[in-house]
Amino acid sequence: MKTIHSIYSKWTLALAAVMTLSLLAACDDDGHKQVTQAVATEYSPLTGGRNTLLTLNGSHFGTDPTQVKVTINGKETVVKSVADDKITAEVQKGTSSGLVRIILGERPNAQVLIYDAEFTYISNQVVSTYLGGKGSGEADGPFAEATLSKPRYLVWGKDNALYIVEDGASSPTDMACIRKAKDGQLTTLLKAADSPLVQRMRGIGFSADMGTLYIANDTNKDGSMGFGTMSKSGEDYGNLTALWEQSGITAISVHPSTGAIFLGYHTGAWIYQYDGTTFIPKAQLPGASDGTFADKGNINSIVFDKAGTTVYIVSRAKHVIYKGHYDLASGSFSDLQLLAGSYGTTGYADGTGTAAKFNTPCQADIDEEGNLYVADRGNHCIRAVTPDGEVSTYAGKNVAGMVDGIASQAEFNNPEGCRFGPDGALYIADYSNHAIRKVEEVSVQ
Repeated sequence: MKTIHSIYSKWTLALAAVMTLSLLAACDDDGHKQVTQAVATEYSPLTGGRNTLLTLNGSHFGTDPTQVKVTINGKETVVKSVADDKITAEVQKGTSSGLVRIILGERPNAQVLIYDAEFTYISNQVVSTYLGGKGSGEADGPFAEATLSKPRYLVWGKDNALYIVEDGASSPTDMACIRKAKDGQLTTLLKAADSPLVQRMRGIGFSADMGTLYIANDTNKDGSMGFGTMSKSGEDYGNLTALWEQSGITAISVHPSTGAIFLGYHTGAWIYQYDGTTFIPKAQLPGASDGTFADKGNINSIVFDKAGTTVYIVSRAKHVIYKGHYDLASGSFSDLQLLAGSYGTTGYADGTGTAAKFNTPCQADIDEEGNLYVADRGNHCIRAVTPDGEVSTYAGKNVAGMVDGIASQAEFNNPEGCRFGPDGALYIADYSNHAIRKVEEVSVQ
């Protein structure tokens, strides 16, 4: 997958295109100006991954580390040491293959040196089992003993706890609930068996201060609450309160900067906003090239980028991902367009736009580089999608199973939840394996 990087300014691109090396100025004993050319000769190794230490050879680099930057395909490394003929730099997570550049000095007079050989980045993603995986159950306690029952949705709280929504009903062997994993302990916050309001919880979110827990519940299954809240009490949440009895609520999202609450409504593929008193229809997904709207789109995930101005919407029922704009001032959505997948068609194919195929995509999340990751339930894998709609397989291999290890060889079984943790790892709610899996990039030495 191509990683999205910051774009150099026009002057840098022009320099890079012609591989122009600026000159270091000096004066001889008679005061005449002479120039010495900074030169990049070779570097090693030519391949590696996160934490790989590069040795970059050349001459006239200077010795001031504050005046030296090293990038790989636009992604900045961490410069470890600088000598006049040698620089060492550490490759960072999220790098991709591409040209290695040394940037000497400050703009607008910086010098750009480019090595002839491209660096090949090895993404060493590894899958492990974080919690569960011991069969279906409802046992709380230490991670080593705790069991899960069909986890389907994940949220990391500001308290560094992982909150898990489990699918099911009110029976002890098919338990619908909300649970909390923190400090090696799993506890249950809410059981469907304890309330007539919720039987099929689809997603949760938090207010900015985590004082309120928002719950989306699909009443088409059972229970009388479509949307409601719980209030924080100590380390737990209580006082479950129904605010809307609407059926078919399938997703919830809290805007990262405004705190606005958005809900996905199954029939007609609508997005509603809850403003504290009323529920306002805000946007409807386009469903086909002829301009008709999606029927029963089953919106499963609404994801905003870090700035809060770009939104991604996953339609589980139609096997596609949409992208649009969100205006912070007006609170309106616009330019909702199909980004990836083929409307109404299942399949498994990497590619760009409609050439890519999904099979029941579910929860999604966005990384620091602006790329989207989605749990592709029916294909038993995790897909990555660039902002331009290029789809690749991040983990799993389109085979149902329970195998840890290198991401490309790992196996999942109907993964539904997908959320980045505070440690930068991607956590997966592995529905049919009754487990939370963890995908992280390890060092390549």
